Amino acid sequence: MVPSVLATLSYHKIGKHRPDGWSTWNYTGTDEFSAQLEWFQQRGWEFLSAPEFLSALNGQGSLPGKGVLITFDDAYESLLENALPVLNRFSAPGVVFVPTQFVGNTNLFDHGIEPLERIAGWNTLAALEEGGVTVESHGCSHRGFSSLSPLEIQQELEFSKEAIRKNLGKDSRMFAFPYGDFGADRVEVESAIRGAGYAVAFLYGGSTFELGQKPAPLFLPRLAMGPGVNLDEMLLEMPCV
Repeated sequence: MVPSVLATLSYHKIGKHRPDGWSTWNYTGTDEFSAQLEWFQQRGWEFLSAPEFLSALNGQGSLPGKGVLITFDDAYESLLENALPVLNRFSAPGVVFVPTQFVGNTNLFDHGIEPLERIAGWNTLAALEEGGVTVESHGCSHRGFSSLSPLEIQQELEFSKEAIRKNLGKDSRMFAFPYGDFGADRVEVESAIRGAGYAVAFLYGGSTFELGQKPAPLFLPRLAMGPGVNLDEMLLEMPCV
């Protein structure tokens, strides 16, 4: 049975900030992360892998009525130590979106807004892949598409895909817009994403969605997750849950 409702959770950092940093809403503690996954599990949601999610969008596969995809933006190195053990405890796959220009460096794209944290290197990303967390594209430079020319958008899509292929030996089929910003020309961006060979692309923020409503696969919503999220209230407000 194909799930009638899909939810995509969007996290950033799991665990505490560094001693020389400061806390922001993008830090979700490991205990709270675990409690949030337990909330879904106890209510009959099934955690989906990236291939299962893609199959569900295509009307294929044998899945429950409610499926949830767990995603992480920016590919912080701490995911290996802090997020993966929790995912394993729930037998939950995941997806991590990496800005390939910053692999092995820090989140300089958020300088002054978020504390500097190390982005995973390719070896760590490979370890996440082996642990069931699929590595996908978050572009190269982590710039919102509103600030880019059509050529730059094309390069963000293609160069990041090539970096993942070169270093991990896989074809990236999923893309997440940095900051959820897909730019001013939706039609042009959609064409560029398809041309680069992506099957789905994600926004930041939004709601669950019903497969029967035929959601736009290149502009899929995600639930913004962080500390203090009340899932009972959040999901109660969703029209299709």
